[in-house]
Amino acid sequence: MSDTSAIIRCSNCLQLNRVPLEKLSIKSVCANCKAELEVPREPLWAKAASFDRLVAHWPETLLVVFTAQMCLHCKIVEPVLHQLARERAGKLKIMKVDIETDAYLAQRFKVEKTPTFLVYKNAVEIIRVDGPPKEKTDLVKWVDNLISFTSY
Repeated sequence: MSDTSAIIRCSNCLQLNRVPLEKLSIKSVCANCKAELEVPREPLWAKAASFDRLVAHWPETLLVVFTAQMCLHCKIVEPVLHQLARERAGKLKIMKVDIETDAYLAQRFKVEKTPTFLVYKNAVEIIRVDGPPKEKTDLVKWVDNLISFTSY
């Protein structure tokens, strides 16, 4: 069942909703309060003020990417992140943190290389990778394995 549906938390009432993946492309509403469910289809920029709340409220796989504007590897990985966010909508949420504009989060997570990847499931950090993948396809394979990973 987990392969064919996603769990989406309502931003209005915080109720968890199981939504079939094929219905994510249409307007889905919360079973409790009937508010529209927000399913990100592009990477979102995270800020220190909302970071912990955004992590805690996403029940599926969350990929946090620490980037820098002058980082060549970050620019190479950028299109892959956008593709993953679109194709894995509902199962994967991607948040980006610019270490130059949000130094607090960079210091908090001791980011020394960019890109740095943190992966959360159910608000628990399960893995961290410092530095870029060798190939762009490695990032896709890695994320797909983490999405299907069920115990930690």
